[in-house]
Amino acid sequence: MRPDRERLAHDWWLLLVAQAISTTGTQITVVLLPAVAILAFGAGIGSATLLLVAEFLPAALLGPFGGVLIDRARLRSVLVSMDFVRACALLAAAAAIASGLQSIWVLYVLAAVLGVASAVFDSAAETAIPALVPAPRLEKANATRSGLLNLVRIAGPGLGGLVVAVVAAPLALLLNAAAFVVSAAVIAAAKAPALRTRAQGEAGKPVHHQLRDALRCLREDLVLRRSLLGTATLNLAGSGIGALFFVYAYQQLLLRPGQVGVTMSAFSLGAVLGAAGSAWAARRLGAGLACAVCASVAAGALFLIPAASLGRPFELLLTYQFVFGAAATAWATILLSLRQRRTKPAMLGRVSALVNAVTVATVPLGAVAGTVLAEVAGLTPAMLVLALVAAVTPLFYWTGGFRTAGREVIA
Repeated sequence: MRPDRERLAHDWWLLLVAQAISTTGTQITVVLLPAVAILAFGAGIGSATLLLVAEFLPAALLGPFGGVLIDRARLRSVLVSMDFVRACALLAAAAAIASGLQSIWVLYVLAAVLGVASAVFDSAAETAIPALVPAPRLEKANATRSGLLNLVRIAGPGLGGLVVAVVAAPLALLLNAAAFVVSAAVIAAAKAPALRTRAQGEAGKPVHHQLRDALRCLREDLVLRRSLLGTATLNLAGSGIGALFFVYAYQQLLLRPGQVGVTMSAFSLGAVLGAAGSAWAARRLGAGLACAVCASVAAGALFLIPAASLGRPFELLLTYQFVFGAAATAWATILLSLRQRRTKPAMLGRVSALVNAVTVATVPLGAVAGTVLAEVAGLTPAMLVLALVAAVTPLFYWTGGFRTAGREVIA
């Protein structure tokens, strides 16, 4: 292997390890922030729900501007900076709480900063992958990344729960900050020119013109446009289902906590296997057809949730979680490779940030829509309506222009 290829391979693994560590920190906060709000500050359901809005809404609004930064700056600098921003935010919150400031607004501000920084970090990492991986290995690289990050997402919340259980809130926040410092140190060791070179192509353009160019790219490319529409539809429905899932499982289906936990583990197992199989599916079917098949399977699996109210709820939810985890993860991984291949490198940061902003925005919107539906129609009808919304997703992918996408680069 030539020295330049050795450097690229070395830095690809550094990026992967840094992402795994960073994702561990993010997953710990999923448990840590609500626990601090409820257990330390005595917050109620409304305050805890606002933490979700505080995390996702600013990320959706500011994330696209982070995409402009990614396309203008050194990728390594962006990645390291976002890790340090998260670490510093956690340190500041720990200091505030330790000094006696018991205000929920401390956590709202913290959630907003973490959400924005995580969104920019993720978009920068997705932008860096094609620069570090040879084109024929892009699908495999994305599959490896997705599999590893899903493994981290299995362990992360448990680690967060352990941290909350054994240490006080300020120390828990300090330990969480340490994960982002380590992630920054790992990625700072990368030396590949693609990560260290500042992009110059559109540095003189106003920010709103650069964002307009990225929007035009998404609008004019049929594959990218339909990818975005399908992502928004499935994520909107999935977020609504996620907001209702535990209430539905416990109150409507009368499942025990142990049974619900087993179904969640089935999702995680399916996600890991789906990531592992995504490159194979894209190679055998072509990326476009593989997306259409995976989206159809994922959307179809959602109908098992309302069907569980008719009988054998544990078995049906177990099947749903495994099938949906595998199909949705494979679909998302293949879509990422398609987007990376079809977008000019000079614009990939902005396009990725816009796609991620739409994905992030649908989380609170879906949660609110699902809650309203459940209040109006009941839990089971709400689950059925949301599954019908998700069923629209495959329609974006079965058209000829999308279904044949990727054959020319995956074969």
